[in-house]
Amino acid sequence: MSRDKSSARSVVAVLLVLAMSLLCAASTRAQSPAANAQVIEIKLADLNDDNPLINYRKAVLELAMRASGRPFSIKGCQVANVATSDQRYVQLVQAGQYCNLIATSAGSGMTRTLEAIPFPIYLGGGGYRVLLANRESLERARTIRTLDDLRTFTIGSGIGWVDTSIMQANQLKVAQSNYLNLFDMLKAGRFDFYNRSIFEATSELETYDPTHQLAIVPDLVLYYPTDLFFYTSPGRDDIRDALLDGLKKIHRNAALLDLIQKHGSTRQVRQAMRGTRPRVIELQNDRLTPIERQAIETYKMDWFK
Repeated sequence: MSRDKSSARSVVAVLLVLAMSLLCAASTRAQSPAANAQVIEIKLADLNDDNPLINYRKAVLELAMRASGRPFSIKGCQVANVATSDQRYVQLVQAGQYCNLIATSAGSGMTRTLEAIPFPIYLGGGGYRVLLANRESLERARTIRTLDDLRTFTIGSGIGWVDTSIMQANQLKVAQSNYLNLFDMLKAGRFDFYNRSIFEATSELETYDPTHQLAIVPDLVLYYPTDLFFYTSPGRDDIRDALLDGLKKIHRNAALLDLIQKHGSTRQVRQAMRGTRPRVIELQNDRLTPIERQAIETYKMDWFK
């Protein structure tokens, strides 16, 4: 009888310990920030869902937000299905109702009213530029060795682009027009070269030069410190803090480098640049904010290695 009572007391004790453990676990879950955290709703300004460069931005965003450990959702801006400029998207992000995040070039005066997430999503690769040329200017490009040599030519660039102001500040001659017109103007010899990102040039030639009137100037790269950054709506500290935390984590664990090496918009560029030693002409860029400049210096890689 004594043994039966002792066994019963032991069972009760075990059940009490188990119950207390379950209550403690439930309490811990209830107090956990992750359990109580609201879902961060990200409304990304995207110009073209079929554009591989836009897809890269989305891939970086999703990878970083997963790494942050915060619950989140990502969708495109709910705006009318019409052509929307970067400037218009910046206005929408500033308002924060339909859009609350955009990826665009650092140093733009348009983004001064937004909250910068200080991390270059191409690890400095956005600062490397190539020149598109027509048949005549392609031959004459062989003589270019220095910035002074480049100043004897005229370069096409977009109206209001950060790149345009950077080149003008470096005393380069610039012909301005809208994005698509510049391809036709180069074919017509209205200027000598069209300054493009290393991630844009090849696909643009395939799309806008099917008759192969243009080509990339070989073994020549322009460089000025810049890149693409994410910018969010004022007051959205939740987006800023979670995204920056995630970006730093995928930089430390090399997940971002792995994405660069595998993503369709960056893989071939990375492979093409590794091991090459092109003529590199460096330009100064005084358009960056101190935060943007520091971020580019902190998170960058050598694209030629």
